[in-house]
Amino acid sequence: MFNCFGQELSEINKILEISDTLEYQQEIRIYKDYSTTNAIDIIRMFRNKNNEWITYKFWYSKDFKTVTKIDQISFPKEPIGKLKLKDADLIWLNLLITNVEFLPDMEAVRYKFGKPHINLDRGERVISRAKTHILDGTRYKVYVRNGKNKNSFSFDNPESYLKHYPTIDELISYNELLSVLKKEFSF
Repeated sequence: MFNCFGQELSEINKILEISDTLEYQQEIRIYKDYSTTNAIDIIRMFRNKNNEWITYKFWYSKDFKTVTKIDQISFPKEPIGKLKLKDADLIWLNLLITNVEFLPDMEAVRYKFGKPHINLDRGERVISRAKTHILDGTRYKVYVRNGKNKNSFSFDNPESYLKHYPTIDELISYNELLSVLKKEFSF
């Protein structure tokens, strides 16, 4: 599913002037590719060398090969007026709770999709599975580093698949990850 996504991500990173490898000890990058549009949303959160958390949100046009910075979020230590502070350390911990450091590619767990049953095929007994395949939707590619732990994985349409396979741990974790990102960054 992500066969050309990798090359496209290198192009995006080049335009953003960031390395293809994670540069900071605590960093996460998520690329969100919509199958129905020619855009990719990107979120990057990291703790810089000054021990400050920074989050960037970008929008990439596949047609024009351009990136637009949508938002930069800094996490001040002191309240500014009546605004409620976001706690970047807590956000990071909530991301880690989703098992983001250890999640596999969705392809590695597709064997869990569908309940196996025995059928007859040309007079022989065979094991088969009825699986749901969701073709249109949203694909994600995630890169994360937390100290020595590094991980990258991809998945697609986790909300839709979770409706069909509500007991698959990895689907639950993918959705929890997206829930944190949506709540904290409207991603």
